[in-house]
Amino acid sequence: MSSASTSCSSTGVSLRRRCPATLVLGLAWIALCEVLLFTDVYLHSRGALRSDQAIIAYRQNVPGTPLGQVARWVAANMTPLVWVGYVMLLDGILALQRQGSPVRQRPHHFVLLSLASVFIWCVFDWVNFYYIRAWEYIGMPPEFFQRAWGYFISFAAIAPGMLMSGQVLLNQGWFDWARSASWRMPRWAKWAALAAGAAMFIWPLVHPDPVTNLTLWASLVFLLDPINQKLGRPSMFRDWQNGWYGRTLAAFAGGLLCGFLWEFWNFWALTKWTYHLPFLGASQGLRYFEMPVIGLLGFLPFGQEAWVMWQSMRIPLDGLAEPLPDEKTLL
Repeated sequence: MSSASTSCSSTGVSLRRRCPATLVLGLAWIALCEVLLFTDVYLHSRGALRSDQAIIAYRQNVPGTPLGQVARWVAANMTPLVWVGYVMLLDGILALQRQGSPVRQRPHHFVLLSLASVFIWCVFDWVNFYYIRAWEYIGMPPEFFQRAWGYFISFAAIAPGMLMSGQVLLNQGWFDWARSASWRMPRWAKWAALAAGAAMFIWPLVHPDPVTNLTLWASLVFLLDPINQKLGRPSMFRDWQNGWYGRTLAAFAGGLLCGFLWEFWNFWALTKWTYHLPFLGASQGLRYFEMPVIGLLGFLPFGQEAWVMWQSMRIPLDGLAEPLPDEKTLL
């Protein structure tokens, strides 16, 4: 892909190297989305809207200028639009790093990861909407086909966003210190992890309540990772036994970073999600935008869970089109 003429710098990268076009375009895309979103907020002196009724009433006030109409459309589609820009930005940053961008090196791999991401998030949505009801979407277009494109793009960006964010930090050497001597995990511990993961995933299904949301965000790590290790897949437990914790920490960091961005870009949008976590009591009112602050901890295992699920889903590709990633690779 062609490079922009703007020069930029990054740790470990030659200052004379030019910025990849995706880095410049990604930054510009995010900035434009932000400007148009807050144009809609400013033109109508509104804050964050937190119910379907409020959003429906607000949308009856049709903007009278082309700028207002464009700003309203961006506000209604903020999540899918801004995450396209963020993924482009991450590709540009990765291209600047010595290791290069995995998206450019293996575009077919990125496409598969994006498709897998749709499935991964649908698993969590399925558990939520049929059982625990810990979050809900509001301001959605009434017809499925009107909102399907937004679903697809938003869901397709979830796993790539977290794993690419973690990969940037891993490439920068942020977690190189996270090593120890190798050690052997007893077989019973792997069986215990698998059983615990199964129980943690089943609990929301047999006890539907927002409190069971607590186990959902780590359940598939413990359920699938022992299986991945047994089958020779990249595995969190194998990393740990090799004395390497950096990849786990990078997945945690990628999930948390994206969590902060998801909640920030969600807050003023006109198609958004809100949370219902009554088990938190009074602390539910202490929020980072829409998310109760304590709920941000769920983004830590979510990055790792997406990585573990992706490794399980790639099993049919082993030895065919896809080489196994090394210990410094999240994508």
